[in-house]
Amino acid sequence: MELIEAYKGIEKNLVPTNEELGFKKKSDDETTILFEGKKGAYRLVHDKDTNILELECAYNVDGQQSEFNTVSRSLFELDVIDERDIKSTSNEVIDELEKLFKVNKPVNLDKVKMPKSVSRTKAKNGLVSYDIDSLANRFGTLYPEFKDEIKKNIVAYGEFLPEEFFINYGTPKVLDVIKNGSEAERKKMFKMLNEVFEDGINDVQDVIAVTILGEMKNDKDMMAVADKYMSEYMSGAVHEVNKLTAKNNRYTKKLKNPPAYKPKKNKTFSMANQLGNMQ
Repeated sequence: MELIEAYKGIEKNLVPTNEELGFKKKSDDETTILFEGKKGAYRLVHDKDTNILELECAYNVDGQQSEFNTVSRSLFELDVIDERDIKSTSNEVIDELEKLFKVNKPVNLDKVKMPKSVSRTKAKNGLVSYDIDSLANRFGTLYPEFKDEIKKNIVAYGEFLPEEFFINYGTPKVLDVIKNGSEAERKKMFKMLNEVFEDGINDVQDVIAVTILGEMKNDKDMMAVADKYMSEYMSGAVHEVNKLTAKNNRYTKKLKNPPAYKPKKNKTFSMANQLGNMQ
């Protein structure tokens, strides 16, 4: 099957969803078909060398289109696919588009459960590690006024997406405590961050060092406050990150549109995990 024929089949199957979400085909070429609307844009891109079909999406933010990010990848072998594969691929695209762009009916947040945290004792003893849900739980426990935003995040994405929550809600709170909080407030906050960082998986360490504390951008006053409360283990990573975030370079530009959260098993902090794929 030719790619243009496959794209026509997918486009036909997407008509109801595109109409509901307000997308219209903008362009197509030998590898890509692009749809745009008021909510953003999405495109399908096929690589003939790898036979991989990628769905990439971008949002409209304040009238400007944000950078495209890869949402899904699937094997799409043109020499063997048939109408059933076209239908299956179309359904996968529809599912992703509805998750990302569809406005859902109001949800009773009281019925949405907060993410669970692993046992502090087990984490301290090395039996388990703090994961992303643990960070969300600990943050919500420390600052109950953000529990609804954490729950809204889960409803919107199907799981807790740390970058979206902390960029918009959690990090501004942390920075405010660093700038204006009392000693008791700062001590309590950094105690939580130190514990979760030291006994957390790599994803958790990246979120704390980059998405949260990396937003100090090496400000002398804020760094001085942080140095008073950060553990030695976390301090090294935070200083490393802030040397980068203080500059306007390709790393910081990517951090404004971080990639979708994907769990990793490695526990050791590494800048490469948050920044390595941004080159």
